[in-house]
Amino acid sequence: VQEKENARQALERFLEWHTLDRAGRTPVASEHDFDVTLGAGPYEVRIRGSMDRVEQDPRGRAYVVDFKTGKQAPTAAEVAHHPQLAVYQLAVTEGAVDPLFDGVRPEPGGAELVHLRQPAPKKEGGDALPRVQHQPSPEGEWVGDLLATAAGKVLDERFTPTTGQHCAHCSFRSSCSAREEGRQVVE
Repeated sequence: VQEKENARQALERFLEWHTLDRAGRTPVASEHDFDVTLGAGPYEVRIRGSMDRVEQDPRGRAYVVDFKTGKQAPTAAEVAHHPQLAVYQLAVTEGAVDPLFDGVRPEPGGAELVHLRQPAPKKEGGDALPRVQHQPSPEGEWVGDLLATAAGKVLDERFTPTTGQHCAHCSFRSSCSAREEGRQVVE
């Protein structure tokens, strides 16, 4: 019963969000599949995926929306460098949404996480609207560096866990080598 109520609230929040002006952005596509190859340092990385929603802002730029249904949200600092949103925006610069813009390559205009199970702060609409976290258009080389590091780890098979905010709700906490309680001691 509680899960049904959560789903109802999430749907209602989505419908309210959908009817907002959202800074003059207009929907261009939903569930947009893409397949691009990105340069990442010395590597070429093929990225395939689906963008939940692509919108066009009044300046003609592509804006990517990712819907979340989980109970956890990243901090504001984490959203600024949120890898998934940044990769979507990098994919825009490499042609991932060109077909949606009549074959013209748009600039990335930002991205956002829309947390459907979480209410917006009161000053942003309260319980009737979802929590929304924005990421500006990425500046600098950090996204490419992130991809290059990830590609290097995969190719070298270096999968070292790191601690962070995600540890609070991770199922593998007690057996994780990055945490004190998960380290193995051999005597």
